[in-house]
Parts: sequence; structure tokens; C-alpha cells
Amino acid sequence: MTDKNHTKFEEKELRFRQTLSALPDGVVLLRKDLVIQWMNRIAERDLSLDPEKDVGKKLTDVFTNPEFIQHIQSERWKARQLIDLPDGRVLEVRVISAGKKYTVVVTRDITESKRIDDFRRDFVGNVSHELRTPLTVIQGFLELATENPNLNEEDRLHWEMMLEQAERMRALVDDLLALSRLEQDAAPASRELIDVDEILEEAAAEGRMISGGAHEIKIAKVASEGILGDFKDMRSAVTNLVTNAVRYTPKDGKIELSWEVKDDHGILSVKDNGIGIAPIPLSLTDKIP
Repeated sequence: MTDKNHTKFEEKELRFRQTLSALPDGVVLLRKDLVIQWMNRIAERDLSLDPEKDVGKKLTDVFTNPEFIQHIQSERWKARQLIDLPDGRVLEVRVISAGKKYTVVVTRDITESKRIDDFRRDFVGNVSHELRTPLTVIQGFLELATENPNLNEEDRLHWEMMLEQAERMRALVDDLLALSRLEQDAAPASRELIDVDEILEEAAAEGRMISGGAHEIKIAKVASEGILGDFKDMRSAVTNLVTNAVRYTPKDGKIELSWEVKDDHGILSVKDNGIGIAPIPLSLTDKIP
């Protein structure tokens, strides 16, 4: 390499490093053996690295977080890794293969965004939970009002419309509660042996309450085998299916729940004779949205 070419190469490398230094994320350049070659200032802060002391050392020797070490050694780098630091900060770490010789570690401090997400999730969960009781009371009195034999047709129509909207609000609250539970990443779902018969009985009972006798809801068959999982999440999922079946099945319709085990596979189904979902004909060249 001539002196002129060498100078151009150094200028390009300098501009490249200046660009990486200006990024809002931390960047660490590693050899394939995880030895640190270079880092920007954000990475120094995020990983508590010292460029004068740590360049030339293996990253896993100077940043000894067990979760990070397990992640980078697994070489399953497509997913991001969240790391809780001792000072209370939360890092999002991504590991990227950069050719045959190098690996890049990118860090992002998501402490504030995670705090906001946690606040939003807790707020939605708490408000939804508090709304369930008054909505249940309102729904109950509306059901009694619609059963009054002295109502004229116009008043009965108005009460039934209010009851329908109360049921919609109850379904929305239940969906929000289910979403809040599913977002609880810090609290992994429990794995317990679930009595599926109990799940179906509770879902059918809630469906009958929402239906108010307008639908025939029955449990067709229940296999003796249980299932490992989280009882609350399973009950919420089945109840949502039954609620949707009630909502979209005309009066005097039939809703059937069942639990079967075939070839070591569990099949939990909620069938109805409602409006269903319109089929969409697709050709081989069509793209599914």
C-alpha cells in the first residue's frame, strides 16, 4: 500500500469512527474471539468500560454480567437482550456479526422508556380492574330492567341497547386485562396442571350471564387429560372466545365448548352457528395482508 493510499484509508477509518462516536447508541467493535478493538463513548458509559485499560481484553472479562455472557456465547443473536444493571438502569443489547473477522455489540439505555411502559401497563391494568365491578353492577340492573313485563316496545329497545353497550364495555375491559397480563414480562407465566373442565365450566357460565338466556351454551365433551400452563391466562383466552361467540351469534343460536386429546395433541374448541368470518379467495399470486 502506497503512502497516499494508506493516508486515504486512515482518513476513511477516522470518519467512520467519528460517525459511530456520534451515534446515540453504544458501539463496541470486537474480534471474533470477543477481544475489544474499539468502543464509542456511549458504550463506555453503558458497559462501564475504560478505553485505556479495556481495549485488547475480552469483553466478557471486563463486563461480567451473567445474562450478557450467556447471550453472547450462545451466538443466538437475532433477538435483543435486556440487561438490568446494578445501578438500576436497563440496557437493550444487540450482537451483530460483521463479516468473518469482527462482531459488533450495540447498546441502548431504555431505562426511561421501560419506566413509561411499566407505568402505562400498570395504569391500564389497575383502571381496567377497577372498572369491572361497576360495569358488572350496571349490567346486572340493565338485565333486570329489560325483563320488566310492563315495558313498552320503545322503552324495551332503549334498555336493550344500553345493555348491549354495557356488554361491549365489559368485553373491552376483559381484553385490556388480558393484554396487561400478557405484557408482564417480568413475571413469567406459571406452569401448573390445569383442570380444563373447570376452565370450560367458568367460561360457559360467564357466557350464559352475558347472553341472558338468548343462546344455548353447552359443554360437548371434556377429555380427562389436563394441560400445563397458567390458569388465569387460559381462562381469559377461553372466556374471550365464548364472549365473542355470544356477541356474533344471533339469538337462539348455539355455542358448544369442547376439549379433546388426539395423537398427544390437545384440541380446545369453541363452536357457534353465528355469522362467522367471510372467506377470502386467494390465488397463488395474492399476498396475505
